[in-house]
Amino acid sequence: MPEPSTTPMVSVQNVSKRFGRTLALDGVSLEIDKGETYAILGPNGSGKTTLIHILCTIHGADSGTARIGGYDVRTHSRQARQRLGVVFQEPSVDTRLTVYENLDFHGRIYGVPRRLRRQRIEELLELVELADWRDHLVRALSKGMQRRLEIGRALVHDAELLVLDEPTVGLDAQSRSRMWQHLAELKRLRNLTVLVTTHYIEEVESTDRVCVVDRGKVLTVGTPRELKERHGRSK
Repeated sequence: MPEPSTTPMVSVQNVSKRFGRTLALDGVSLEIDKGETYAILGPNGSGKTTLIHILCTIHGADSGTARIGGYDVRTHSRQARQRLGVVFQEPSVDTRLTVYENLDFHGRIYGVPRRLRRQRIEELLELVELADWRDHLVRALSKGMQRRLEIGRALVHDAELLVLDEPTVGLDAQSRSRMWQHLAELKRLRNLTVLVTTHYIEEVESTDRVCVVDRGKVLTVGTPRELKERHGRSK
């Protein structure tokens, strides 16, 4: 059934998740509008990755609901996943394949028709500045280039929501800056919704809204400017 245009791209309502004695998420609720760049900011161990894994249907929530584009990630997982492009914290590109082969394989997995797949790959290679590296094995790429490849790969299919879990971990300052520039351009060209987790406070400056989490709880939500006014500038 078609979803109304006012449906949030992401809706999380009172989600909790426990691993043994550890309460990773404690009644988390948030909504992300279509076309928004939304950051989840918090220290390591705050529950950011657990929430991403629930949205990506890797883990199931113990309680509460999570929806992507109106589809419950538990009861309509296939429809929810089809709308997702994901870049996980740990590298996941196949270093034995070339740059082009990684993109092509992903498109095949998602059933993207051959002609459309080739067109999108060419566009994405240009956008993430890897066209000159298309026939190189991924093992020859720097960490920053591999990250850009992962972002391009996540968008070969019809992803409406790009999810990035700590995408700049391990990158130098220049690579981190370039990656955010690429994300801004991708969002503009593809009308994407972007959800990113980070523990770098300076990285949320260019986002539309920021959700601060710690110990599995949402502490506050607002625009970067609102949070500065509310909590003061760091020195």
